[in-house]
Amino acid sequence: MRRVVLSMMTSVDGFIAGPDGDLDWMISPDEDRQAEALEHLDAIDTALIGRGVYEEMVRYWPTASGEFADRVNAMPKLVFSRRPGRLRWTNARIVPVSGDADLVDQVTLLKSRPGRDMVLFGGARLAQSFARLALVDEYRLCVQPVALGSGRPLFGDLESRMALTLTAIRPFPSGAALATYRPSLAG
Repeated sequence: MRRVVLSMMTSVDGFIAGPDGDLDWMISPDEDRQAEALEHLDAIDTALIGRGVYEEMVRYWPTASGEFADRVNAMPKLVFSRRPGRLRWTNARIVPVSGDADLVDQVTLLKSRPGRDMVLFGGARLAQSFARLALVDEYRLCVQPVALGSGRPLFGDLESRMALTLTAIRPFPSGAALATYRPSLAG
C-alpha cells in the first residue's frame, strides 16, 4: 500500500509559516540537503499539493532547471481544491474535495492504487487537515535553525494528542536537521 509522506520545513518551535505567512526564515539547502532531497524523490512518484501552494509553486517550478526541478516537473501533481479550474503545470490535475469526508475518501483511494509513496508538499491548511485526519504515514520535517515565536503551526488544529515515533534524524552543515517520524499506534 502506498504511503503519504509529509515533507515540510519547520522552525524549531514548530511553525511552518511566520505570523504573516512569511517564509523568509527558511535557509537555502546545502549540498547534503539537496542530495538527500534527490534521494527522497527516488521513493515517491506523486506530489500532493493544496491549491494555494500550487499557485505559488507554478510561478517558479515549470521554468526552473536542474535535476530536482526536472523530476518534480515530470511527476504527477494532484492539487486538492474545493474549486474547479484549469491548471498550467505539466502533469497537474485537480482532485476535487468539498470537506473532510471527501479528503479521506480521495486519499484512501490513492493509497490503494499501485505505485510508490506520495509526497505532501503542503500548504499549511492541507497539511493540517492530513495530520488531523490521520492521513500522514510519515513526517519528514526539515527543522530550520530558527525560532519564530509565533506563526502557523503544523499541528495547529489537532483534536487530540498525536504520538509520534522518531525513526531517523540527520543534521546538515547548514544547521538544519531532517527529523523523520511515524505516527505511533498508541496515542
